[in-house]
Amino acid sequence: MNTAQNATYVVWMVLCGMAMGATFDFYNTITGASRWLRRLRPLFDLAFWLVAAVVVYVCTYRTISGTFRIWTFLLLVAGYTLYRLLLRRWVVGSAFAILHVMRVVVVIFGRALYMLFGLPARWAWRLLSGLAKLLYGLGCRLEDAIAKLLFIILLVLTFPIRRYVGKEGWRKKLLQWQEEFWHLTAKWLGRTRKPIQ
Repeated sequence: MNTAQNATYVVWMVLCGMAMGATFDFYNTITGASRWLRRLRPLFDLAFWLVAAVVVYVCTYRTISGTFRIWTFLLLVAGYTLYRLLLRRWVVGSAFAILHVMRVVVVIFGRALYMLFGLPARWAWRLLSGLAKLLYGLGCRLEDAIAKLLFIILLVLTFPIRRYVGKEGWRKKLLQWQEEFWHLTAKWLGRTRKPIQ
């Protein structure tokens, strides 16, 4: 293995260490900012380590024909240390900036949806509820008018028997009416009966 391959191997492993640190901090910052994404963090961690292992293997395969060396771990740690010293502040800052932009986009999108759908639905609800209240009021007035009309019709229809239903109890009046009815019936039958010869 020549010096160029070794140099390429060192550079790629250091870059892999830096990329792993940057990727980990980036998605860790974003998932930590949301309660819902925090629940998915174990899945992100698993995907991160699987992808990192594949990338490191491919880089070693391309540079030193896939030969595994103990120096691989040390170079990855060196790359991660360089990342922490040089780039971590910018990566985490860019993650927070992306979160801020995403929040602004979500707020704008939510307000646009509210303007497109929520506000017309609210106006329609107010219109329908106002119309329902108006119809309910008109229905109550119509019901009162019909009840008064039916009361007048009932007064007209019950005019002949109204004298029997007065201030006194209606049962007394009914009993008196029955007695009068049977008395008149008996008189009428007595007049129409023919004498027996």
